[in-house]
Amino acid sequence: MKVEEKALKKSINDAIDESVIKLEGKKEKVRKFDETVDFIINLKDVNLKDPKQRIDKELILPNDIITENIPNICVVASDEVLLEAKKMKLDTIDSEGLVKLNGEEKKYKKKFVKKYDFFIVEDKMMRDVARYLARFLGPVGKMPKPFPSGYGIISSVNDLQTAIDRYKKVIRVQMKKQPIVQVKIGKKSMEVDKLYANVKTVVEFIADLMPHKYNNFKSIYVKTTMGKPVKIGGGAEK
Repeated sequence: MKVEEKALKKSINDAIDESVIKLEGKKEKVRKFDETVDFIINLKDVNLKDPKQRIDKELILPNDIITENIPNICVVASDEVLLEAKKMKLDTIDSEGLVKLNGEEKKYKKKFVKKYDFFIVEDKMMRDVARYLARFLGPVGKMPKPFPSGYGIISSVNDLQTAIDRYKKVIRVQMKKQPIVQVKIGKKSMEVDKLYANVKTVVEFIADLMPHKYNNFKSIYVKTTMGKPVKIGGGAEK
């Protein structure tokens, strides 16, 4: 499936337009929150029984996808890295905190993991994270990964700021049980050219991982949080 710039940009614009509430005889209504823009790729001829054809990676986009100053992260660290994370007013947990968390009920642990989009872990803490949290982080794809699969494992104070800056642009790309990839590419308030640059990066990244590249693409959609899906090369879903 060929993916053209003109068609992608048109679909992004159409998806943003579809997010506006339009009722006959009434003034158009724009939702009060800045909706996320999602990008969905349906794939074909992919064998998910083959681990090599599954996807579980973090990808840095050209442009920030969050509007907040700090990503929704939790830092697992000790000593200097822990102190620096606290100075930056980040949510943190140390070795004692992990032990205490391990003693909580299963429901509480799942809630804790669900609270954050990403976890940044100091390398020497990974053993404790694997011991106490892996069974909860793994199933939801939040287990920190070393480069090049991810950016969540750090080794110094300097690495912490770099990781935080990256996570303003990082998305988690996963395809495990179904041949579908759905990711956020930004916010509705962003310039279309910036949204397009993010989309283009995702498209090229997915194509590069597929056995038959773009021929594995079945269909592509763009949608906002509350809007209708818009098919690339088509229109809004009824």
